[in-house]
Amino acid sequence: MKSMTEMVGDGNGNSHVDQVTKDRQWRIAGLLFVGSDVVFVAALLLSYLYLRVLNVNHLWRPSYVHPASTASTWLIAAVVVVSAGFYRYGARGIAAGSSAKLTRGILAAVLLLLVEIALQIHQMTAVQFGPQSGGYASSYFALAGYHIFHLGLAVLLGLAVLNRSVHGKFTQAHHMEITVLGYFWYWVASVAVIVALLPK
Repeated sequence: MKSMTEMVGDGNGNSHVDQVTKDRQWRIAGLLFVGSDVVFVAALLLSYLYLRVLNVNHLWRPSYVHPASTASTWLIAAVVVVSAGFYRYGARGIAAGSSAKLTRGILAAVLLLLVEIALQIHQMTAVQFGPQSGGYASSYFALAGYHIFHLGLAVLLGLAVLNRSVHGKFTQAHHMEITVLGYFWYWVASVAVIVALLPK
């Protein structure tokens, strides 16, 4: 059994928590974060489907509301999936001991997310309706707006780990932060595909 000093440090800022414990803490924190986001996104998706089925007085999508382009929706999903692929390339690189692959992969992934943000904003400004134009319109803006939040958060986190990668902070033995951020990155990509599959 470890003493309290061994678990939390010696009082001089020197932590004695072993790497296995740190990795477990990172993994649990990442899973809890993604899990809470899954619940919130599920609520948005269920409200979308509920309003579509309810369709009171045909207000789900009035005749003057033309849904966002299917092609642009799938382009948005494709870009974020490719971004997740580059992130995976970087994560596999550091797992094999290559900091250079990690840096290249995360840089490409972040740049693609910036493109994704631009595409999502363009799609939102191109539609000829507002959030008040029925159930579809309000649900569309809620999902698209939250997707931009997702992307912005992923960009910030990606830049943080990119900075640490450039400075050689990750190694083949110690890169749990990269694995944990990957959970969120892949989840964001999954949400983009799910939204593209939603019936209009």
